[in-house]
Amino acid sequence: MERITLWGWIDFEGKDAAAIVRGATHLIAPTYTEQGCIHYVWTADPVQTHRVWVFEEWESVADLQAHLEGPLYRDMAGYLAEAGMTGADVNKYRVDLKQPVYDGSGVPKAAFD
Repeated sequence: MERITLWGWIDFEGKDAAAIVRGATHLIAPTYTEQGCIHYVWTADPVQTHRVWVFEEWESVADLQAHLEGPLYRDMAGYLAEAGMTGADVNKYRVDLKQPVYDGSGVPKAAFD
């Protein structure tokens, strides 16, 4: 498995992150149609109202690379700059094992089998 996840935050000090996310839906929605995109979720933090949380999941490194070289990524970068981005910390992770949190009887488990 070569699945890749990205997650982290983007700050817009003094701005309404929820409005910024709503303003980006024209870039978020079509990303789901890109090759290998499983999740592309942007959401405003309910407590730190200047912060946007980003979660992405891609089938492969190649799919993520194609996205990073494509027009939707470039347009999003421009949109975030125009919106007044003041900081960010977004990281990528290779996923080598994936299991449900809850077992067959509904009990949550932190350990991997």
